[in-house]
Amino acid sequence: MKNKGFSLVELIIVIAIMAILAAAIAPALIRYIDKSRRSDDVASAETINTATQAALANEEAYDEIQPAMDPSKTVTLAKATCGSAFSNTGSGVSNSAKTFISEINSSCGGASPKLKYKKGFNSKKPDTWVIGVNEAGKPVVWLGSGAATQWELQPDICKEYK
Repeated sequence: MKNKGFSLVELIIVIAIMAILAAAIAPALIRYIDKSRRSDDVASAETINTATQAALANEEAYDEIQPAMDPSKTVTLAKATCGSAFSNTGSGVSNSAKTFISEINSSCGGASPKLKYKKGFNSKKPDTWVIGVNEAGKPVVWLGSGAATQWELQPDICKEYK
């Protein structure tokens, strides 16, 4: 008797085994992809933080925002919708802070990074990069979705974003 190939039952069993393996692997793969996207956003925040530190090292740019820096609270210096250029819509920052904003935009390539991780948030999805200075005078970068909801990504990552 000649063997002419696989029987239909054997093929169905192999397909069923492959389906079970795919179902077992899919959740882990999705978790790894989400973790990768979150780490990309944290790396983007680190780039923005480095750009802010470089801008603060520029004496002219620092002098422009110095009046807005309050040692008793965290101050917002600039904001940008993901993918657009930063602007000085921060609280207390005058419209003449052009050197500071242009330093940040040039260091970021003219536009803020696009957001990679977009799920896992309730109804408030982040759409804005926010640059600020904390009480210690250190740059802080958040992802925000309105005035009240913000997730810190630099220098420390908030628990909600991890």
